[in-house]
Order: sequence, then C-alpha cells, then structure tokens
Amino acid sequence: MNLNRPSVILLFVCFFMYTKVYSQQELVDLKPKFVTVTNLHVAEGFDFEKWEAVEKEYLDKVTNNIDLIIRHEVLVSYFSRGLKEIKVINVFNSWEDIHYVNQVRDSIIEKTWPNENERALFFEKQNSFYSNYHSDEIYLSSNWLKNISGSDKNSNKNPLVYYIDTNILADNDNEASYDLYTQYVNEVINKNPFIKAYLTHRHYWGADSREFVEVFVVESLTDLEKALNKNMELLKLHEPDEVKRENFLNTFQLAVAGHKEGVYVNVPSLSK
Repeated sequence: MNLNRPSVILLFVCFFMYTKVYSQQELVDLKPKFVTVTNLHVAEGFDFEKWEAVEKEYLDKVTNNIDLIIRHEVLVSYFSRGLKEIKVINVFNSWEDIHYVNQVRDSIIEKTWPNENERALFFEKQNSFYSNYHSDEIYLSSNWLKNISGSDKNSNKNPLVYYIDTNILADNDNEASYDLYTQYVNEVINKNPFIKAYLTHRHYWGADSREFVEVFVVESLTDLEKALNKNMELLKLHEPDEVKRENFLNTFQLAVAGHKEGVYVNVPSLSK
C-alpha cells in the first residue's frame, strides 16, 4: 500500500466505529463486518443546508430506528469545485442483515409517512438532490484496525477529514509484502498520534475484486502534513538504515498494482 508517498497522506477518520472502542495503539482481531458504500453525485443547483435538513429527518425517523445498521456515516468530497460526490456508508454484522434491512426499512417508512402522497413528496424531495448516476459496493472489514478513542469521538463535534486509498492488489502471492505491511501497521500507523483511526476493508461485492481499501482519519487538513512527517519519523526509528528502509518500502509495495484516492469530510449531524 502506498503508505509513504510524499504526494498523499495516509489519513482518514472514524469511518466506522465497529462494536467496541479500543485504545488508539491497540491492534485487534474482530469478527468481520459488512460495509455497504453507495456513491452518489449531486444534482445541479445543490443546496447543502436544505440537503442536510432532509437527510437529518430521514436519519432521525428511519435509519436511527433500524438496529441492523450498527454504524452509519455520510461523507462529502473535499477537494472539488463545489460538492460533487457523497458517500453513504452503512455497517452490518452479517450478510443476512443487509438483505433483511430492506424489509425493516420499508415497514418503518410506511409507519412514519402513512399518507401515501406525503410519503411520495418526501422521497421526491430527497431524490431531487442527486443525479441519476450512482454506484454501490460492499466490503468486508479486516482485522487491521485502529479505532478512534471514545474521548476523541465524543469531544470532537467538527467534521473529520477522511483519506480513502483504494488499492488495486497485484496478481501475485507476495508473502514478504504482507509481512512488511504488518510491521508497518504495528510500528508506524498504530504509533502515529495524528492518525485517529485506521480501518481496512477488502472487496466482497462490486466492480473490482482486487480492491483493498484503507481508511485514514485525522482531525484537520493541517494534521495531514503532521501525520506524514510523523510516519517518516516512525519508519526511520523502525528501520534506521536508509538502504534497508528503501528496500522495505519497495518490497511491501509490490503487492499493489495501482490505487485511487480521495479526500472527504464527514457530516457529524448525519452520523449514527
């Protein structure tokens, strides 16, 4: 994974806080969670405040009342001329829950808007914020996890900065790359205080089975540069010899054939 590129920073935030909160330095082995990601694009004349109000109403009346959805997050694109992309993320305990949630959701919607015309008007208004173009992906969480601490999550009401690096894995079985990646997570990412969360997900359903997604979380854009500098510092402590350090990076990056990246912020009012 391109964890040491000077052009980008390994960062992304509390994408999801699974079932428990762990210390920031702890690497844990959790039962995998199913993560659904819907990629949406905004329509012409998009009004952020009106959109947020409608989505907040839907969150309060529907999503927050569905226990099968254990985490919910909405991310908006950061570096674009005006907001263009929105990611809606839901986390489930099982594949069966993803199928069953539609029945639960439909039932709640009918009870919330029993009048058919009023129900149609609400969803017409909600859909008006988006273009017809969207895509869906489903991922399975891996056990490489550094969660945001409970105190950080509760004290910070401002949007968090998310860096998402979608790695396209090479078509090989490079055991050395995996071993070095493990070292990097333990000795660099988990010890970097500026990286508030690090979450990884592998492809389960969608367009490209080679995807391995890394989610890095920081509090602000300023912390991106700080985190990058700290990564270099920690890597040098782990491998002081410059030649060996370069070989370390070159070897573990052999597992990646390419990648695509994006920077987002979450919308705190739309989190569950």
